Amino acid sequence: MSGSDTSGNGNGTVKITIDGQETEVPAGINIVEAGRYAGTEIPHYCYHPRLSVAGNCRICLVEVEGVPKLQIGCNTAVREGMVIYTKNDRVSRGRAGVMEFLLVNHPLDCTICDQAGECKLQDYAVDHGDGVARTDFDRLNKPKNVSWGDKVVFDSERCILCTRCVRFLDEVAGTDEVSIDHRGENAALIVTGDGQLTSPYQMNIIDICPVGALTSRDFRFKSRLWFMRFTDTVCTSCARGCNVTLGSRDDKILRMVPRDNPDVNDSWMCDHGRLHYEFANDDSRLATSTAGGKTVPHQVAAQKAAELLKKAGGENTLCVASPFMTTEELFALKGVCDALGVKDRYFLKPVGEADDMLVHPEKCPNARGAALAGFAEAPDAWPETEYGALLYVEPREGAALPDEVTARCKQTVVFSLQKGKGDVRLPLTTWIEKDGTFISAGDRIQKIAKGTTFDPTMLTEAALLYRMHHALDEGFETPVTAAQAFARWADENESTNGLRWKDLGRFGVSMETAEAAV
Repeated sequence: MSGSDTSGNGNGTVKITIDGQETEVPAGINIVEAGRYAGTEIPHYCYHPRLSVAGNCRICLVEVEGVPKLQIGCNTAVREGMVIYTKNDRVSRGRAGVMEFLLVNHPLDCTICDQAGECKLQDYAVDHGDGVARTDFDRLNKPKNVSWGDKVVFDSERCILCTRCVRFLDEVAGTDEVSIDHRGENAALIVTGDGQLTSPYQMNIIDICPVGALTSRDFRFKSRLWFMRFTDTVCTSCARGCNVTLGSRDDKILRMVPRDNPDVNDSWMCDHGRLHYEFANDDSRLATSTAGGKTVPHQVAAQKAAELLKKAGGENTLCVASPFMTTEELFALKGVCDALGVKDRYFLKPVGEADDMLVHPEKCPNARGAALAGFAEAPDAWPETEYGALLYVEPREGAALPDEVTARCKQTVVFSLQKGKGDVRLPLTTWIEKDGTFISAGDRIQKIAKGTTFDPTMLTEAALLYRMHHALDEGFETPVTAAQAFARWADENESTNGLRWKDLGRFGVSMETAEAAV
């Protein structure tokens, strides 16, 4: 049915009835999607809203009034006045038969399967299966632990041939690397060529696999899901700002998977971003503050830093920010610079390769936030200026202040992930250890949330900068939460005036009225 066929409704919708409930849904969508509008989940394996319809798993069977046979919901479009049954006896018997067929040769290894806890085969076996096996023959033995490269592991005996992976690599990644070999009970997925996947987006097939056939070599056997904590955040490997869900245990990051956001990354993310988190788990990270080469409490280090910078004088100070800082932290750094009267304010922006899908050339999450806070992009050739002091927030990676510039600064206050030189040295936190916002390459403001704690004594950059600001100006009122800090920042920017933390939601807000900052 055409999406433009409103069947008498002028607003592009049709009225249907699902399990006795009349619902108005967009014209042209399929019954699986229509069920969501009615609050009814129609089970499905092969169907994925961002892939073509295959219609081969058959678990989405529904009864349509006036149609003799049961229909598959994924490939049946709604029409005006359609009456659909998703829970009656006829549908239940049909789905039970499908589940029995799918489980005929499936291994009974749920206790050791990484998919346990988020497996649709488990869920639907309980919800739609009979719970009784009628087979009296040995199950097929298919290959296990097959390497598809250094990122993906394939267990053929678990595969139900839904072809989601085939369609993703063909339609989205554009590499067409997986296909089905043989027929009937011997049918199995194979990787073409030398059997090794090459796509930089190949790990997305792990996320969309509805069973435990495709697993991540990085996450395999690390933890059961019910022992983990999950935090909605964004990827920080480039400026795209892909929405992700981060899984951690005992304050260690164990995995990142994409979180659906149609305005940013749909349901996908690149493999590099997915696996780029070990720096946050590094036990050698700097966790203490030093002043004059001696370990001091963080509050004392902030006080010493403020005294050092005040003595040097604002016009004699160079400030270099990091685009890995949150918008609120950059605003806090701006406040310190304003209190000192610092004129020379820059930020270092790492750049690298990009592609035409998700990977952005800016290898940092918040260059736009740095620009909106009044920091200029660092020049290719630094002027040979002598400074009394340097206030430097090191970028996490990809860029660094040249040694010759640092050498021209008599004293230094440095925020860093690692131990090193500096008259005052303060530890950096990573994005998953604090609340805040980033502004992506699409000028979209998105929230991050605290999910782990590296060291309970550490303070965020914002907290340290607030203490420095208060030491410079006793009248400064310190924001208590990231939401309060965001409100102050938003009120100082014309394009965001009136925007508040709660307005950002789970998917962020576009700055359509803002002039592109970078």
